[in-house]
Amino acid sequence: MVIKKINDYGVCKTFKEWLAKNGHRFNRNCKVRHYKTRGLLRIYFEDVTPEIVCSVIESGCTGITVAVHYRRECWDLLCDFDCDIKRTKNKKYYCSLCNEPLFYKTPQGLLIDHSFEPFLEWVNSHFTSSHVLELRAVGRGSTEAIIVDTSQPDSLHAHDRAALGLLLKGLTDKSPSPFNNLDNIMTTSIPVIKGERQ
Repeated sequence: MVIKKINDYGVCKTFKEWLAKNGHRFNRNCKVRHYKTRGLLRIYFEDVTPEIVCSVIESGCTGITVAVHYRRECWDLLCDFDCDIKRTKNKKYYCSLCNEPLFYKTPQGLLIDHSFEPFLEWVNSHFTSSHVLELRAVGRGSTEAIIVDTSQPDSLHAHDRAALGLLLKGLTDKSPSPFNNLDNIMTTSIPVIKGERQ
């Protein structure tokens, strides 16, 4: 049996090289830990609550994910900066997830523009003392997480908060047994930056 080798674009290695040149651009100091056998790199930001877990992933759709782990469980995915790298016949690289893909000479250039730079911008705008991680749960197994900017009017986040209720209502209408009380949504707020109060 012939096993087709999956393209190895060195995503974790590329991120570490990019970080060495661009780490100063983050508003918070960060460190990385590379789990080579798992094809995974974790990014740890100074003073950011440990419930927020940033990872560089090499397999499948490569790129960066930002997830929430709470009470030893994966609570929700906050965002991802995925890149499904494909190569054209003329040896150009592009992301197959894009409606209008841009073409690059190297997969590393694609990763930097498509995943690393947007991640840097997102971190700098969300990892501040005015941001709070809101965790919501309904019954058992239905969880959601969002980051809320407390310096903005609360009404700006009403749509995001209402989205969970609408989603659960839609699920309940199709299968009434999973959610007994949609009015009983439990919310936990955690400052994004540890030790700072709003």
